[in-house]
Amino acid sequence: MPGAPLIRALAPSEAALLLPLHAALHDLHVAARPDVFHGRGAAADVAAHLAEQIARPGWFCLLAEAGGQALGYTLCERQEVTADALRCARVRGFVHHVAVAEGARRRGIGTALLAAAHARFLSEGATVWATTYWAWNGPSAALFAKAGLQPAIVLADATLG
Repeated sequence: MPGAPLIRALAPSEAALLLPLHAALHDLHVAARPDVFHGRGAAADVAAHLAEQIARPGWFCLLAEAGGQALGYTLCERQEVTADALRCARVRGFVHHVAVAEGARRRGIGTALLAAAHARFLSEGATVWATTYWAWNGPSAALFAKAGLQPAIVLADATLG
C-alpha cells in the first residue's frame, strides 16, 4: 500500500476517480438488496450521477489518495433543517457514502475520512451529524459507531405482495 493518504476535496469533474470505489460499495448493496439496487448503470452514467451529486449546493466529496491511488471517499451534504411547529432549526452534516478500497481497509482511512468530514461540517456551522446504513452492513455500523454516531431512528421495510 502507498504511504500516508492525503484527504482532499474532489471536484465534480473528477467524479470518474470514484468509479472503482463506488462500484465495490454498490455491488454490496446490489447483492444484499436486488429489489432496491441494480448493477446495470454504465460507468459514464454512474460518473455523471456522482458528479451531479457533488455539484449540488451544500454537497461535497472528500477523497483519500496516496501514490496516485484513490483509497477511499466520503460523499457528504450540509443540510439546513428549518424549524416548524414541532422541530428546532439546525444545521446537520449528513454522510451519504463512505467507501474504502478493499486493500486499504483496516488502516484508518475510513476513520480519517469521517474525521475530515466532521471537521468540515463544524467549519460550515453544523451542530449535529448523521448517516444511514443498512442493517446488514456491520462494518459501516462499526465505523460510524467509532466516530460517535449511534442509531437514532429505525426504518423497517418489506416488499408488498
